[in-house]
Amino acid sequence: MFAKDPIAIFKKRSETWLQDLEHYDQEKLYHKPSSDQWCLAELYDHIIRVAKTYQIPNFHRCIQNDIKEGKSKNSAAYLIFNFNFLPSRTIKMESFPPKIVSNFTPEILERDILENNFREFIIEILAKESLLHQCDRAIKHNHPFFGMINAVEWFSLIEIHMRHHESQKKRLEL
Repeated sequence: MFAKDPIAIFKKRSETWLQDLEHYDQEKLYHKPSSDQWCLAELYDHIIRVAKTYQIPNFHRCIQNDIKEGKSKNSAAYLIFNFNFLPSRTIKMESFPPKIVSNFTPEILERDILENNFREFIIEILAKESLLHQCDRAIKHNHPFFGMINAVEWFSLIEIHMRHHESQKKRLEL
């Protein structure tokens, strides 16, 4: 099994993303390659929205023993969570329920607001460390793609989601 510290991994990735955000010029931050693609500002907002409206609430559901039954953890989840293998895959937002899609759809925010939101996002996630260390890994909550996953896995999804969007981020940086 892949040994990891989800707090340290998140901290390193989020600090890199924050440094990048602080160094983008206005043109790069708001450039949309096409009408159906996001700009970098939207990508950052999406990362924050998914964590705050989906990943962290489900993390807390596991902590609070609020189990939502579902299928067992599937092979893709084992590859990602147990072996740190992240397949290159495009996921269409339309594959999620409509309310989730609404929560995940980003806005184009002013630079100062986006930077402040991202800093606050990092602080909020890092503040979960004590909960993460105390959680019962046997308590799980259903994920529509991965099946039943525990609090550590829900927490890890925040950084995994950022990593999933790395190639998109790099394309937008060009």
